[in-house]
Amino acid sequence: MTDYAADAASSAGTAVTQRTGTASADTLPAGQRVLFQNTGAGAHNLDITIGYTFDGLSPGSAATPGKRRINITASQFLFVDIPPSYGDANGRCALAIDGTAGEVKFWVLAR
Repeated sequence: MTDYAADAASSAGTAVTQRTGTASADTLPAGQRVLFQNTGAGAHNLDITIGYTFDGLSPGSAATPGKRRINITASQFLFVDIPPSYGDANGRCALAIDGTAGEVKFWVLAR
């Protein structure tokens, strides 16, 4: 699994690193922003795992969702905030992309 760090902006400008999606082998830092681009001809589902525990219940239980599903259509750019509360014990959120995951490019941006 690849843990991507956020690229921080500066007043002088900052080069940002384009990432290419995989089926389920990436993690994102909670509390940051991600810009997604679908370069393919079809839509994709982006599943961001919600790793927090609420009121003693584990992720995916009846009281808490296990993931946040985001749909991205062909040629679309989406700017997504990853709330800090989505992070697991390490402050990370797994990202899974369906279909041909390599068609989804993304940039992890610090807030």
